Amino acid sequence: MTIQGSVRFVAVALAMSVLLTMASEAATASFDAEVRRTLAVSDDRWGGCMVLLDSSPSDEGLDCPETAWVTFSCDGTYASKSNALRMYDSAQLAFVTGRTVKVWVDDSKKHNGYCFVSRIDVSAPAD
Repeated sequence: MTIQGSVRFVAVALAMSVLLTMASEAATASFDAEVRRTLAVSDDRWGGCMVLLDSSPSDEGLDCPETAWVTFSCDGTYASKSNALRMYDSAQLAFVTGRTVKVWVDDSKKHNGYCFVSRIDVSAPAD
């Protein structure tokens, strides 16, 4: 292999490394929010259940709509139906009690364009 060929090989290898690193970046972010509204439907639109948060996942750099609606995939597409409903129940608990939540949102999984919440933690009551 010539020096010119070696330089090309290194340049291509470096470019591939950068592209693979960018492609493997997590499409998930976590952030604190308040639940402003809940939504459940009798069919599978929006994954069957959603919540409106007080801040949008797009503000965290995720490829989600600017509206702050997120889905729990209660239809069982991205989580088992029982796990999704448990997360939705947690969101309803936070909504009713006024507690904040920490959500993990994945922009690679969507229902009708709305991003999927893979985890939700409900905060302890404020002192």
